[in-house]
Amino acid sequence: MGAAVDALLARLGSKIDRADRALARPAGLSLDWPEVDALLPDGGLPRGVVEIATPRALGGATSFALAAVRAAQRKDPRAWCAWIDPEATLYGPGAARAGIDLSRLLVVRPPRAEIGRVAVKVCASRGLDVVVVDFDPIPFAVVANARSKRRTIPEETIARRLALAAEEAGATVILLTDANAARAPMPVALRIEMTRTSAAGVTMRVAKDRFGRVGLARAVPFRPPRADDAPARDRSEAG
Repeated sequence: MGAAVDALLARLGSKIDRADRALARPAGLSLDWPEVDALLPDGGLPRGVVEIATPRALGGATSFALAAVRAAQRKDPRAWCAWIDPEATLYGPGAARAGIDLSRLLVVRPPRAEIGRVAVKVCASRGLDVVVVDFDPIPFAVVANARSKRRTIPEETIARRLALAAEEAGATVILLTDANAARAPMPVALRIEMTRTSAAGVTMRVAKDRFGRVGLARAVPFRPPRADDAPARDRSEAG
């Protein structure tokens, strides 16, 4: 990471009283997306590592992650979030349309081989409420980005280090993964499998949570939160 990003992370960590804020936050981060909140075991996303698995790293995962960032920013005007984006696929205007305050969103674009190290460093800054990690590249990005290489740290080690950093910081880390990738289950607090079934719908399933609760696949209207809706009832098609 560059010196400017390191300096910003240091300022965030030193100026924000994470201990007090972590205690004040509810255990689950509601997305203000009622159909999705109803699926989640605790009515929202837990602190710790959450995996959103979609085929080929597509299928509405970006909209889900944007909803989490938006919810965190809406609930606390001091909240900062981060997006680890190796292939630079996050579209700024789309994020803004989804209700994201871009002035409080740190976007970091490391080489893919360094994504684990950078993600852990960002999360450990203790100044962020939600950290989104584009863990698996989408197919066109692999071809377009010559920096895409194998990770230098094993996936399970990355997930465990992120879990420790998130626990200490009181943060939620969202890993966007490819459901078709061959890998052993990762040690995450919550795994959600999502498939886009149409322009207006997705199928979602809680495949794992830290207490062993799993759910059946359910159809969910694709109505993520949106900037111009009322704070408690937001909807959007961004992402």
